[in-house]
Amino acid sequence: MKITDSARGSAAIYRLDHGNQRTQDSVAESARATPLVFVTGAMRSGTATLARMLGAHSAVMSFNPLHYFGALCDPRTAEMPLEEHELAELAALILARQNHGLWGQTPTAVERAWGRQVAHYLDEADCNGAGLYAAVMRRLGEDGGKTFACDQTPRNIFHAERLLELYENAHIFHVVRDPRAVLASQKSRGRFNRIGSDGLTFREVLRQRVHYHPLTMSKLWAKATESAMHLMGHPRFLAVRFEDLIANPDATARRLCATLGVNFEPGMIQMPRWASTDAEYASEREDAAYTTANRWRGHLSRSEALICEQVTHRMMQRFGYPLEYMGRAGKPASLPSLISYPMHVAGVIAMDPVRALSELGAGIARKR
Repeated sequence: MKITDSARGSAAIYRLDHGNQRTQDSVAESARATPLVFVTGAMRSGTATLARMLGAHSAVMSFNPLHYFGALCDPRTAEMPLEEHELAELAALILARQNHGLWGQTPTAVERAWGRQVAHYLDEADCNGAGLYAAVMRRLGEDGGKTFACDQTPRNIFHAERLLELYENAHIFHVVRDPRAVLASQKSRGRFNRIGSDGLTFREVLRQRVHYHPLTMSKLWAKATESAMHLMGHPRFLAVRFEDLIANPDATARRLCATLGVNFEPGMIQMPRWASTDAEYASEREDAAYTTANRWRGHLSRSEALICEQVTHRMMQRFGYPLEYMGRAGKPASLPSLISYPMHVAGVIAMDPVRALSELGAGIARKR
């Protein structure tokens, strides 16, 4: 089986296929001491860009968004013992998500065999959801010749405090982006002219369109940012403004390296796209920085921008994002978006009831 960069986890499959069985010590010893990096942020905040920068370092393997915590494993009960067959299934699912994407195939026979091998050699103290995750990340990282394993699941910010408790060598790098730009990016994902690009189906584009609403997206941004604020000052937590990452990647990369205790490598700032999927037409770094900071003005209505500022203004000011509509327009300006909110709620519940509970729950939590 050929090892490719597009399927980093395939290194593990390659070794298994060729009979290079691991010893117990290679997967069991101090699994939860594995150096982990969790890149977090609100949706469409630039977590993929930061993860790509980290993944360009020779010591870091950057994974796809694995959505392990909260979906496959509850962090609150992550230390509860699991049966070997449960551990094997979790390991296979992580590898499948890395190889095929979050909504890809179920684990293949080879991936399930790999999962059984990892579970079999786990130390007794690591026979739980937390230990299994660390063992898998270390195994895949070692197969790629890396020391740090980087998980870029944005929603891990809601579990960040617990993750820092579970993993003594874990770091949280949280990306903050102007919430109006976040809304504009999320809104653009629901354009029907994107059907067929990057393998997007009609249903996926429709799902993105239904999930977008300025009120819901703003509340989710505020919830993620407030969760990050609680960790300010923690020695293993670092907040990074996306706009600073784009405008001055050298300084950002050096901060990341200093936090991890590794040397800066020039390759970290030689990425093809500086503004993730939002600056496809910006070839120069300065152009990308300007586009990233100002693109929302051509994509959000006055109503959408006003609602966003009304919900997020405290956090926006904390991170240096100027308000442009609050104080100049009253509630009537935001009325069109507010009127459409019940239809948005109904659409989200109809298309994705499980996700609706978390997204709409964020709105309820913000009102308390």
